[in-house]
Amino acid sequence: METATITAKIPERKKIEFYQVMESLQNIIKDYCNDFKMEIDKKNNLMIKIDFEKKQEVEHNFYDNEFNLLKGTIKSLCDNVVIKINEVEVS
Repeated sequence: METATITAKIPERKKIEFYQVMESLQNIIKDYCNDFKMEIDKKNNLMIKIDFEKKQEVEHNFYDNEFNLLKGTIKSLCDNVVIKINEVEVS
């Protein structure tokens, strides 16, 4: 199992826009991975966990258009974004 994690802080002023975009994006993303979980705590800290079956699926899907949209959305709407694959930070 391969796991990608994305952590970030959602600014209060961008919270509504974030939820609107993520509502449609997460349905698309779920078709390309084994599991997709998104959690947001009371302080607007975001944690996304995406599981893939094999390394090849990560290499093929995590850098494809749908995931680039996800990452781009998070980077443009959130602060302190950290993206990791199997606990190793990636850009």
